[in-house]
Amino acid sequence: MTTHTLHETASHWAHRFWRGLQTFAGDIGRGFVNISHHSFALLGLLAVLLSMLALARPEMRTQTIQGVQGWLFTRLNISSEEDEGQQVLLRSLAAKSTDLDSHQLALVQAVKAKYRIAPEPLNALILEVFDLANRANLDPTLILAVIGVESNYNPFANSPTGAKGLMQVLPDVHSEQFTPYGGAMAIFDPKTNIRIGVKILKECIDLTGSQEEGLRLYKAGDESVSMETEYINRVLAEQARLKDSLPSANKTLKPEAPKRAK
Repeated sequence: MTTHTLHETASHWAHRFWRGLQTFAGDIGRGFVNISHHSFALLGLLAVLLSMLALARPEMRTQTIQGVQGWLFTRLNISSEEDEGQQVLLRSLAAKSTDLDSHQLALVQAVKAKYRIAPEPLNALILEVFDLANRANLDPTLILAVIGVESNYNPFANSPTGAKGLMQVLPDVHSEQFTPYGGAMAIFDPKTNIRIGVKILKECIDLTGSQEEGLRLYKAGDESVSMETEYINRVLAEQARLKDSLPSANKTLKPEAPKRAK
């Protein structure tokens, strides 16, 4: 075999070697791309398999559920060690009529008839008002009357003076009180607004020594005393209407803990 022939043979094998190497490298590259494209699917499949394994064993199932619950509470920024005030954010915004007693149902009907509110969210609101009234030693009909006069039960009501929500709380004055409930926007959450509003109303009544003057202080900020007096009369008239709807002869409600859904 001549030198020229050997050279051609060597060139031929070298060419085939480099083509094979290029093909091998291309296959690796395409495989890497495919793996990258399907990595999330593989991770998802792995997560499903791990979940099935965890749920198959009771002790692992309990740990899995506890882990998920812990993650959810972390996402909500609510700790089980925080006071009950923050847990208002987790309460239902609707309730069944079977959760209410006869007095509460009568008030639901009286409010619904005038303000045209769906019964389910109104049921939950009435339960919350009775709970807060019990804590503050106030008549729940007074709280409901203030809500009616202040906002017509519109949780998004906004006054010319900047007061907001069901009980028309001033966010600039009471902003710090909404911090535990998620910040300033919590003023539009019905139950949070009522909770802060009842606290302010209670402080006004205790400070002035009477319900009427407490209402005047709660409404303070209007330019004329006559407007405050008109406001007091409207609240008292609405409270009287609500009391007239009660089934018992005794129209004074003693605050007591409401029934809660189990």
